[in-house]
Amino acid sequence: MKFATHQPTFIPWPGLVYKALKADRLVLLDQVQYPRGFSWVNRNRLKGMHGVIWLTIPVLKKGLGLQVIDQVRVLADDRWKRKHLMTLEHCYKRAPFFQVHFEFFQDLYSRASERLIHWNLATIDHIFQYFGLEQSYILQSELRVRGRGTGLLVRIARELGAEVLVVPREAKGQIDVEALNRAKIGIEWIDYHPPIYPQLWGEFLKDLSSFDLLFNYGPHAIEILHKTNPLRSS
Repeated sequence: MKFATHQPTFIPWPGLVYKALKADRLVLLDQVQYPRGFSWVNRNRLKGMHGVIWLTIPVLKKGLGLQVIDQVRVLADDRWKRKHLMTLEHCYKRAPFFQVHFEFFQDLYSRASERLIHWNLATIDHIFQYFGLEQSYILQSELRVRGRGTGLLVRIARELGAEVLVVPREAKGQIDVEALNRAKIGIEWIDYHPPIYPQLWGEFLKDLSSFDLLFNYGPHAIEILHKTNPLRSS
């Protein structure tokens, strides 16, 4: 079995979709430390008339010290939720598949969940549905494993009964290959290439949220991803 890991990010980019497609099981690391500085866990990039637009969920951090991701709470203020919906409508109302995905956001934002993890998993579930990845991931908390770095990867592999870790090649410096070898866990390095496709608002911008692709191409998004990232073994 091949497995991959990733933090549960908000409205993630197609690179996470590709990683999930290359693995038999994706483990979302919901019980690792929430990053103290810049993080993709509560923000991601879309595209507006003047370029990149950041969509950020405000979270509570002051006085809370170090938090694990599944304990992080969002700010209970409807103003940022209304602003997000207005931003999405302004950026994508001309997109061919705007309505179906906008309705998803309207429903999500009306549920007002307290925990950031619930927001993120809802967006991942919606994105994965369009790439044939339903029920393709498991949470770290469901596996009941803790740890840091490569040690955590080894524990996850043992719990899953997995033999191969799928890793983007650009993360090579972050992986203790020797420790994985000692644990008899192989590595499959993958190369992700951002799909290039016609977007709204002029010149193409890469590495946006998967929702940019979905708003523009809906059920055809997977075909676009596969054109630049065919699912062949590394």
